[in-house]
Amino acid sequence: MNGNDKGFNLVQGKWVGTATYNDLPDPLTGKPLMKVPATTKEEIEPFIDSLKSVPKSGLHNPFKNKERYLMLSEVNRKVVETMHDPEVFQFFVKSIQRCCGKSEKQTIAELKVTVDFFENFCGDRVRFLA
Repeated sequence: MNGNDKGFNLVQGKWVGTATYNDLPDPLTGKPLMKVPATTKEEIEPFIDSLKSVPKSGLHNPFKNKERYLMLSEVNRKVVETMHDPEVFQFFVKSIQRCCGKSEKQTIAELKVTVDFFENFCGDRVRFLA
């Protein structure tokens, strides 16, 4: 990421821009990390319409959609598989540091705990997510 990268809003399944953007500073350098949407009240209507269209129980409720258990288990498995790639792991270490400004040792330890959590939920334990 660099100061020229730009974020978008996700609304009704589509990535949309806004009229204005703010610079998000990089905690490691102080320089702009990327531009983030500065959504105004005038641009909020599609978000409200999208929220109104979602049932109260949500779109991903595994009690009403049983195949979600298997899908969530597979998502967790892929997270673990991907996080064991040293390049990917190091990318997330640096990404966390850019957001929180933590030491590398602390960030590595926290990320390892998170990967352990996902390893634990790869099997049938994903049902506890409900």
